[in-house]
Amino acid sequence: MINKDFLRVQKLADLDLDYESLRSEFGPLSVLAAKIAGTELSEVNFIDNYTQWTVAGTLDEFSQKSREESICNFTIEEAHHFKSRVDLDPRFKNSDYVKNEGYKFYYGIPLRLGDDIAIGTLCVGGKKIEELSDAQIEQLHIIAKQIVKHIQLKFETQKAIQQAHEEKLLKLRLAHDVRSPLSGISQLIELNDFESQTKEELQDIVKLISAASSGILQLTNDILKDHFTAAESKTEAQFTVASLASKLSDLYSPQARSKNIELSIDFKEHDLTFPRRNLLPLIGNLISNAIKFTRSKEQVQVHLAIEEQLKLDILKIEVKDWGVGMNQNQIDAILNTQSIHKVGTSGELGYGMGLLFVKELIANLDGTMHIESTKHQGTQIRIEIPLL
Repeated sequence: MINKDFLRVQKLADLDLDYESLRSEFGPLSVLAAKIAGTELSEVNFIDNYTQWTVAGTLDEFSQKSREESICNFTIEEAHHFKSRVDLDPRFKNSDYVKNEGYKFYYGIPLRLGDDIAIGTLCVGGKKIEELSDAQIEQLHIIAKQIVKHIQLKFETQKAIQQAHEEKLLKLRLAHDVRSPLSGISQLIELNDFESQTKEELQDIVKLISAASSGILQLTNDILKDHFTAAESKTEAQFTVASLASKLSDLYSPQARSKNIELSIDFKEHDLTFPRRNLLPLIGNLISNAIKFTRSKEQVQVHLAIEEQLKLDILKIEVKDWGVGMNQNQIDAILNTQSIHKVGTSGELGYGMGLLFVKELIANLDGTMHIESTKHQGTQIRIEIPLL
């Protein structure tokens, strides 16, 4: 049975959301939720293997925290909602959320995209209220449905734009590649006087036309077969190694700082642009995993480069940490698609699916992964992905 966390991260990767850009889209709905509930706090969160990403809320800031610190981590496991008097709940009453910030009520709604997997939450938190009315709850669930519809519409719009562009490219390629052989057939017909041709000459001409027509049919079939792949690479949002490094730094530096870990992301300058193709969740899982299992005051290093191998451009990704490391059995378990569960250096729970998810993404991109690790001395992961 596939782990739900694995499916959740897979779904988020398919959506390919840029969390930082969602504040303006979901901010008004989050503020509305707080007004309806009469609470000081409302947030829209997305949750992956390691992190809760707060993309919009009444605090009007993009932020992140580990799943272990998040009440919404409980919400994503519920079918309808999760409610708690957090000031009385032994799981939360000693948290900063209660003791330092003064909250005592929480209500969260899982955001589900038409299946059993919740990718995030809409939640409200109050310092004064102790309960919500049925009318307030109903309206909060209406807002949650609007958020889900917005995500679905965003995804469908992206697909429609891509499909339209693919169709345009298909027409252009068909017009270009088929024009020449069709012109040859036309000229063959126009330059021959069929009334004066012998039977044998007419048969030869018909054979030439038949052969040319078969060639055009095969050419058309080849174009139809591969045009989707060609169009996809041209319509996806593009990165350079510099812009990819910058985005990774923006997203994951806060995690490192929260554990007093130095996150270094460098790159070898290269002008080539390449599609996003789930590179953010792929490398992000590696960085989160490295931070999770690295001790305070240690380092996590990321290096990006593009090199040519056999006339093919290869994106090289290296993530190195000085964390708890793995033994050979644990490495083999990952490479043989088995889940491993560990505890992070600050007591974080191990969800065991991060590297397995990375392994699947790499396979989908026709890439390779190599792991070197020594127990108590750290881990280095090297990935190579062809930029087709």
